[in-house]
Amino acid sequence: MNSAKYANLPDIDTAPDVYETEDVPPLEQGNKGDGSDEERERPRKHGEAGNGEELDSSSLIAMDAASLRFRKAEQRRERLRTTYEDDDEPAKLTLSHRLQALQIELGALEAEMADPTNPQVSKEKDPGELIRGIVDVRDRLEHIRKGKEGRGRLVGVVLEDHGLKEIQDKDTDIDEKDASEKRPSLGLVEMDERVGQLEKLVGSSTTALDELSPLPPPLVPLITRLNAQLTLLTQPRHIDSISRRLKLLLSDLDRTAAHSHRRQGFPTQRSSDDYGRAVPHVLARLRTLSGLHAAASEFDATLKGLEEEQRQIKESLAELEGAVEGVEKSLEENRGVVKGNVEGLEGRMNKLFKRLDEIQA
Repeated sequence: MNSAKYANLPDIDTAPDVYETEDVPPLEQGNKGDGSDEERERPRKHGEAGNGEELDSSSLIAMDAASLRFRKAEQRRERLRTTYEDDDEPAKLTLSHRLQALQIELGALEAEMADPTNPQVSKEKDPGELIRGIVDVRDRLEHIRKGKEGRGRLVGVVLEDHGLKEIQDKDTDIDEKDASEKRPSLGLVEMDERVGQLEKLVGSSTTALDELSPLPPPLVPLITRLNAQLTLLTQPRHIDSISRRLKLLLSDLDRTAAHSHRRQGFPTQRSSDDYGRAVPHVLARLRTLSGLHAAASEFDATLKGLEEEQRQIKESLAELEGAVEGVEKSLEENRGVVKGNVEGLEGRMNKLFKRLDEIQA
């Protein structure tokens, strides 16, 4: 498959490369002038005599096809470019102005990327790479901005105590040397932010920065212990051993529970045995007392009859007492009447006797 792919390429092992020649010094190019360019651009004919080191180009592919085929290789090759500073160059901007300009340019680039009708976006082979680069630039700008706030300010104070140089005047000009000296502090700020995020995840970031509150436990032993536990729990043999120990423990617990139930049942069984021995005697006593219970029921019925008769007698006696009292009252009344009649009769007889005496006299 590889032989078919590179079948049309020339054999580059037996002769120098035609397409990649050594760079000609500028002096030699200036001496040759325009004529050398014309001679170099003029194609050679088949059979034309040339230098001994050059190859016959009749069997080679065309220049356009070769440029298309080796375009990626030419793009990847790095070229050294030398820039020269101009004395008439205007004064350099401050870091704040450069940061603001970068933010403005980044916003414009995001607006162009968000426009679907932009022809430059459609020309790009992989727009995802552009978006990834924009996100990377934005993250770096955010890190630079956060370096002046929060923990970055605290780290800056600590760095000032140790004698490191920092720039506090925003209106003064800052050159490239000062910016390169400040890069380690920015790296420390980023590291401190990452440590703060890690502390938030662990839960030890709530400690106040004063001398009264105790320091939180160190993170390294905690992470080491968690890593060891995770290593133990993720190994299949440890999980199998833990499952086996759990099964043994559950079986031991079941046996212990059954044994405790049996031990609790022993006193109950002993007391029930004692009660079972007394049950026959109680049954015999109840059988002997069954006749007494029957006689007692009959006596109860007789007693109830006697009570009923006594009640009737009491009622009749009460009626007789009432009648006797009525008779006594009537006798008293009759006695008074008879007494009055007798007294009246005696009075009349006395009067009669008196009249008779008067008549006789």
